[in-house]
Amino acid sequence: MSSEPPPPPQAPTRQASVGLLDTPRTRERSPSPLRGNVVPSPLPTRRTRTFSATVRASQGPVYKGVCKCFCRSKGHGFITPADGGPDIFLHISE
Repeated sequence: MSSEPPPPPQAPTRQASVGLLDTPRTRERSPSPLRGNVVPSPLPTRRTRTFSATVRASQGPVYKGVCKCFCRSKGHGFITPADGGPDIFLHISE
């Protein structure tokens, strides 16, 4: 029997696989097409959309009439034309 007290408990240690931590990373990375370059967004910018919508609106017909119904949450409704004819669907967006 020994008179020395037992050693204090220690947290378990993780053992690494052979060679994982011993060697530096030697694999070269292939060049990334995104690294260091700016990739343009596939979506047009808000300014482009606004300009496009403005051009289309100025080139299209102008209707006058009475708003028959409009749903603010969905952004669409119908106009009854002043000169008669079928109702006209309208849609707005920001």
